[in-house]
Amino acid sequence: MGTHPTPPGAAGEEPPVPSRRTRCRRAARGWVRWAVRRRNVAADQFLRGACYGAGATAVSLLTVWAQTR
Repeated sequence: MGTHPTPPGAAGEEPPVPSRRTRCRRAARGWVRWAVRRRNVAADQFLRGACYGAGATAVSLLTVWAQTR
C-alpha cells in the first residue's frame, strides 16, 4: 500500500488560504457566469422597459395635445 498525502484540514492542519489575486479572479469569474446566465432576462427586461416608456410618452403627448385643443 502506498502512502497518500493527508488532505488539507486533516490532523489539525489549516487549509491553505487562497491569495488575494485568486479570490479576485474567482469573484470576477463568478460574476461573469452570473451575467451570462441572465443576459436573456436582462434583454427582455430592457425591451419591456423601453415599451412601457414609449407607451407612457405617447399617452402624455396625447394628453397635452388634448388639453391644448
